Amino acid sequence: MHFVIIGNGVAGNSAASAIREADKEVNITMISQEPFPEYSACVLSKKYISGEMRREEVFLRKFEDYSKENIRTLFGQKAKGLDIGNKKVLLKSGSVSYDKLIIATGSKPVVPPIEGVGKKGVFTLKTLEDADRIANYTGRKVVVLGPGYIGVEASIALKKRGWEVSLVGGRTGRILRPTFDEKPSLILRKVIEDHGIEVLTGERAVKFVGNSRIHSVITDKREIECDMAILVLGMRPEVELAQKAGVEIGNLGGIKVNKQMMTTVEGIYACGDCVQARDMIGTEDILSLLWHNAKQQGEVAGYNSAGIKRHYPGALNITGIDIFGIYAVSIGHTMDRFKDTRLEVIEDKDGQCYHRLLIVDGILVGMQSVGMPENIGPLISVMRRGESLERVQRILSQENLLSTNPWCYRVYPYIKGKLPGI
Repeated sequence: MHFVIIGNGVAGNSAASAIREADKEVNITMISQEPFPEYSACVLSKKYISGEMRREEVFLRKFEDYSKENIRTLFGQKAKGLDIGNKKVLLKSGSVSYDKLIIATGSKPVVPPIEGVGKKGVFTLKTLEDADRIANYTGRKVVVLGPGYIGVEASIALKKRGWEVSLVGGRTGRILRPTFDEKPSLILRKVIEDHGIEVLTGERAVKFVGNSRIHSVITDKREIECDMAILVLGMRPEVELAQKAGVEIGNLGGIKVNKQMMTTVEGIYACGDCVQARDMIGTEDILSLLWHNAKQQGEVAGYNSAGIKRHYPGALNITGIDIFGIYAVSIGHTMDRFKDTRLEVIEDKDGQCYHRLLIVDGILVGMQSVGMPENIGPLISVMRRGESLERVQRILSQENLLSTNPWCYRVYPYIKGKLPGI
């Protein structure tokens, strides 16, 4: 048997490890457009471009690690196409035959057709090469376009390096919109602004100005001088290879997979940012471009491709961010997901500490916390199992838990007040 994996991120490597655990003898070939061994994309916008982490610390594996697991690597080679009928991955020169194929092609940054987007000093932030270019670029002022998770982290990182930072974008006054509701978003925005980052939401870039090198960004409201601009306007699944080969793409733009992470083509699996998978909270598919989901999907794809039955329980959004020492976490969904649903909000605020629970039909569907990094594992477990608010109350009422977990101690009275007779 010959297993071929396209992609060298966390999903692809998790799949390879699962296959090798299942069978020590099968042949595994990993193909990657990037020339590097596996690295942590999570630290690029946070630790690497801030200068807090050395380049060699970014890597999770070394080339010799692949050899130790008897994994053949074709790095720095892009898969040009798939010949599904003959079970081949087509490269620039030659092809690789497979018995089972795992597609883990990840995602790619959204780059709108803004005038001047090709000028020197305009970057995206997705790959290690992107981060290298940003980290080595010289200047004084940067405009970060996109106030989402990566945009906020990049803004903080560059501020720490001494850049003057303007964080621009967003249709509303919210930052971190996919992750936090309005109240926690405003709390985090104030922390960012208090540390000297200019936040300009509710506007969009229309032009990058400069000769060969950028010297300003024109939005629909103003012109902002800068030496560098970073586009972090979101990611979309990289599905071109699969789509051209006839693998079905779902309505959200990700590769369609079942609970075993198999695509609509027998013997071809997919995992990571390139897929759309079932939401753990609810029955609809979602795009969840997060590390922990990609890792679990890769493991499920790897085991099933090797004949060991596993099923993917569904994607759960868990996002944490450190904003100048204020830690914030979001689990599950925000209010945007439940606009047309009967939604109950339980919240508590004390200074910079803020907590919010979202309840739909008695079920916990979302949790957001700012300012307190204590253990929230029990609530994650409740959310994974889709248990009722009464179950949350019973967990939080345990004296040993209340005494060791300040988060539970503060929120418990609010939940208790929502349950008559308790």
